[in-house]
Formats: sequence, C-alpha cells, structure tokens
Amino acid sequence: MMRWQWLIAVGLLLALLLIAMAFHVNAQPNVQLYEGIALDAGLLHLDKRALDEAYHAQMVKLFGVWLASGAPADATNFRRGMGIARRAYGAAAGQIAEREKQLRP
Repeated sequence: MMRWQWLIAVGLLLALLLIAMAFHVNAQPNVQLYEGIALDAGLLHLDKRALDEAYHAQMVKLFGVWLASGAPADATNFRRGMGIARRAYGAAAGQIAEREKQLRP
C-alpha cells in the first residue's frame, strides 16, 4: 500500500511540474519587432549590426558590474542578465533572419 501512495505522490508532483512549465512558457511574450515596418535591405543590415553592438555593450556592462562588485562566486545576477541578453538577442536575430529570407527571390 505504501508503494502505491509513493507512486501517486510522484505522479502528482510531475503533473504539477509540467503545469508550472507550461505556464512559464506561455508567460513569455512573443514580441514582434518588425510588425508594421516596411522591408528595407539596407536598414535591415544596419539593424543586424546594431543588434550585435547592443549585445556587446550589454555584456560589457554586465561584466563591469560583476567585476566592480568584487567578482562574487555567486554570480546569480550576472547569469540572469546574460540569459536575458541571449534570449533577446536570439529572438531579434531570428526575426532579422526571417526578414532576410523575405528579401531573397
């Protein structure tokens, strides 16, 4: 009897974990950066360059703050900032790539 109770508890825990993960994924908005913006090859090239420069500037800032705070072993805020920067970079780079595909015949 104890074995069944344990299995039921594990099953319920897994179900709750899956539900929490589903809500977490749905809570992250899918931002459309280029909605309503005309397609322009020259400006798209500049957008790509600006994204790279903005990412670099953000990483310089993150490393600067981390170093200025004594480079603590617990770099939770640094990792969180890096995760946000990479997630945003990936989303924007993906949208730029989609626009580049639209330019090809």
